[in-house]
Amino acid sequence: MSEPEIHGLLAERLQAKMCRNFDIADNIQNDLITAGVFVQDGLKEWRADGVPFGDMNGGRTSGSRSDRNRDYAKSIHSPPIVGGIEEKLIDALVNERQKCKLMRAYEKADAIREGLRGKYNILIDDRLREWSVGGDFGEEHNAQREMASALSNRGYLMSASSLPLSPENEAYVTERVEERSVAKKNRDFDTADSIRDELSAQFDIAIQDKLKQWSVGGDFGPDGPSPKSRGVYVRRGGGELTEEEIDTINKLIMERYHAKKDRDYDTADDIRDHLRNTYNIQLDDKSSEWHVDSAEFVQVSDPGTAEVSQYDIDIIAAKIAERHVYKVNRDYESADAIRDELNEKFGVQLDDRTKEWRCVLFAGEGDSSADNLDGEMDDFFDKSEPVEE
Repeated sequence: MSEPEIHGLLAERLQAKMCRNFDIADNIQNDLITAGVFVQDGLKEWRADGVPFGDMNGGRTSGSRSDRNRDYAKSIHSPPIVGGIEEKLIDALVNERQKCKLMRAYEKADAIREGLRGKYNILIDDRLREWSVGGDFGEEHNAQREMASALSNRGYLMSASSLPLSPENEAYVTERVEERSVAKKNRDFDTADSIRDELSAQFDIAIQDKLKQWSVGGDFGPDGPSPKSRGVYVRRGGGELTEEEIDTINKLIMERYHAKKDRDYDTADDIRDHLRNTYNIQLDDKSSEWHVDSAEFVQVSDPGTAEVSQYDIDIIAAKIAERHVYKVNRDYESADAIRDELNEKFGVQLDDRTKEWRCVLFAGEGDSSADNLDGEMDDFFDKSEPVEE
């Protein structure tokens, strides 16, 4: 790929991630990997030499924050190989498995892992990025693996800090949590998410997969994460509301939370409908956020975002309003064209879920700097002699 093609795909991937279109973002990343382009999101860097970050000439790349992408190697604690297979073939198979995982070809990756374990008794440790005959990775790490194995094989437990449930409801929740665990193992994430949302709506239950615990109310004690303030939603986006209206909305959201907790779903639904019909409020229960569903987007100034002149803000606001009209009329092609235009000219990224926009380029960078750079590159290639490949 040429540099402009790579930058174009990286911009599309970033836009997809900002809009929470993670499937599109992952597909773009797979296309880049297939072309030998690897991205390091932590460092905001990419390389197109076909070598993943952290794996230059067998060693770590200067500036890499971790060695998560280095090749797998034989553990120094591994006993000798038996079965007539050469060590270099094992290395090739183990690293082929990692490539399959990067490409999301999980069935092939699992087949390689199970083939090595079943035929040659070779186990792989993804955290150490090592393989070993019989699974010996050293005394300390073996003990950690045994503890992790015991934790992964036991079922989910009710947290000691959980609010109480009746024995019947506790038994039902335990069964549903285990069904969710099976669904996750089978990569049926839609079913797993559906069970999680059902338990959250019916019993106000939060699940901690790392602790393998669930809790009514979301409290997991001192070893767990801090529980969210239940019923407290954060406002996102714009919309003309008075302080009194905002206070009323927050109180209604809290009343709805308690109604759901008491399983008074009719009242909860009535409150949701009242908020929608009276204030045009949309609730997002997963993220505990609410926003006014209107054409108005609000500018967000996060660290790292650029300052925008009032002149440009007026243009951006007018374009966003125009885009809203296209979306209402289901002319999504024109709406997407405006979204892309805002991103290219002003570095603007839109979040339709929260009704917010932010500028990730400095003023004028989208118009002049990038164009000048492209022009200089075109001039360079026009004047340069052809290079044999």
